[in-house]
Amino acid sequence: MIQDFVVNSYRGIESLNLEGLNKINIFVGPNNCGKTSILEAIILSGLFDDVDLLVDTLISRYHGFSPEHFESIFPVGRKPVICLKSRMYGSDNVLHTHLLYEKGQRINKDESAIRSNIFELRFLYGYEGVNEEKQDKFFVRFEEGEDAYKVEIGKSSDNVLELHIPCKFVSFSRFESAARLINDIDKILDRNLRQELISILKIFDDKITNFEIVGKDRTIKLFKENQDTPLTLYDYGNGMYKAFFIATSALLSKDGILLVDEIEAGIHSKALKNFLEKLLAVCVANNVQVFMTTHSLESIDIILDDCRDRLNDVSIYHIRNQEKNTVAKKYNGEKLSKLRNEIGFDVR
Repeated sequence: MIQDFVVNSYRGIESLNLEGLNKINIFVGPNNCGKTSILEAIILSGLFDDVDLLVDTLISRYHGFSPEHFESIFPVGRKPVICLKSRMYGSDNVLHTHLLYEKGQRINKDESAIRSNIFELRFLYGYEGVNEEKQDKFFVRFEEGEDAYKVEIGKSSDNVLELHIPCKFVSFSRFESAARLINDIDKILDRNLRQELISILKIFDDKITNFEIVGKDRTIKLFKENQDTPLTLYDYGNGMYKAFFIATSALLSKDGILLVDEIEAGIHSKALKNFLEKLLAVCVANNVQVFMTTHSLESIDIILDDCRDRLNDVSIYHIRNQEKNTVAKKYNGEKLSKLRNEIGFDVR
């Protein structure tokens, strides 16, 4: 688990220090205070070896890449550098991550004309006090083509950090990607987790008995009791689609980290309680550290109620912008539960 995490100069966050992170971490606060940025910064920290996740995070907000969007993650009018620090429980080592941004132009060797523009994000990972030779180096390069951008990825030959922490990121802007969901379901089936996934889907429809991926276009179909013709996932609407995304992500985050942006979005209030309770049960059983954002007081109350016997595992952070810094006021689960019950305190 991540114990401490520091963000400097990422998107709208100038400086933010999160200490004593818990098993279940909930970020609340007004729009544009930096809640989603915290989840993204955790991925960019270098704790994970999932390159696809890292690249996907950089472009998922905008469903694609453009130089303007890429530059927006860096502070305006200053050197394009992002600084992150992270420390895991049980470790004295502090991992420093520096993200450097460069852009240039590639010239065709045979002609003087400019062939393409290049935008590169270079990562430098190293533990505090360790010389540069012991750093990991990594880059993501976007090269402008005739009608799209080509992504190139480079990494140092030796994985100096030797970090292999599982991590999944679910956000509202990512639900449109059927290919990503299909890929995750394939992993679920490879790991013999079909029944675990079905048990979560039953929260939304208790008559579901099975699911399959069929046809050349790999369509997800759900089978129900006393119904000969299966329904496609799209027949169920956004709630079931999101449940599939979050459920598969939770099951694939075993012994790792799950990041969920706007946990309540797209899920009907009648299913929200059972869904959150099941999600937390899956995370506890699989040793998953959870980071989530929410605007929903109902979601917070459900989590506090479900964790009544282990409120010490829950921390809620109210994020707000204050002058040049971003401030996180921390409430432990026991304290916030008492404030909610006694005075109806709205932590949002």
